[in-house]
Amino acid sequence: MDRKGYMRINELEKRAGVPKTTIHFYVRHGLLHPPLKTARTMAYYDESHLKKLQSIQKIKVEGRVPLWFLKESLEKKDGQSRASLASSVREIAATTKAKDRKRQEIANAAIRIFSEKGYQKVKIRDITASLGISTGTFYIYFKDKRALFVDVVDTVIRTILGDATEAIKQEEDIITRMIIRGRVFYDNYSKYNEILNQLRAEMVGEDQWPHEKIKKAYHALTQPVIRDIQKGIEAGIFREVDPDLTAYTLTGIIEIMCLRTMISEKYNYEQIERFILDFITNGLTPGKLPPDENPKKS
Repeated sequence: MDRKGYMRINELEKRAGVPKTTIHFYVRHGLLHPPLKTARTMAYYDESHLKKLQSIQKIKVEGRVPLWFLKESLEKKDGQSRASLASSVREIAATTKAKDRKRQEIANAAIRIFSEKGYQKVKIRDITASLGISTGTFYIYFKDKRALFVDVVDTVIRTILGDATEAIKQEEDIITRMIIRGRVFYDNYSKYNEILNQLRAEMVGEDQWPHEKIKKAYHALTQPVIRDIQKGIEAGIFREVDPDLTAYTLTGIIEIMCLRTMISEKYNYEQIERFILDFITNGLTPGKLPPDENPKKS
């Protein structure tokens, strides 16, 4: 074979600035045509592969584009001028943002409907009817009801984490940060507890996806708390404790206290917040209660 004009993947990687793993990914998914193979482990690429990689990088820079959109745009734009390609990229990016908004609109409606009816009882037509869209439109954005529910859980977790990050961004004091996190988690959990409860309920079945999703969800929720606890230990604010177990304990306390306020209106969150802080600080040790709460001796 005349190898003039051909290159091995190492050279293509260097010239395109794209990792080999990504090149292989693009070939597997049809974004790049297969290289010329001369042996089981010997493959050669040419200038067309390089140009296609450069086009892909250009599109990715312009906006977050789904894989299918990327593939479709490349198929349509082969041979077009850079100006035409740039125009198409902007169009694709705009379309992608519109699709993201619609996807989020469906997820937001699903949060309410799942909370009201429960995951098992919800039908796709319940979602589509609430938004006035067709079933076909639903399937453009989600593979099935499970995929939508997983997206809903992700939306809930992102909301809780985002609200907490925003609320503490100017706060340096570790204890105050943890108090703020607790309040944000409580406020959001009050709104979204049914979604998380339904996810836990799905764990009783044989499917593994609820187990993986609940693990990832609570990992995301506790990691920021774990980091603050570790900083508190290093600063001498907290004694040596297991940060992981402590973070899960605090999360569990907030969850059960949220349930307590739902059972009755006997306590508000301000009372609960003071109780949790005192309980964590002093526990059940006699003589550790605040002066105005010490029982009077008869």
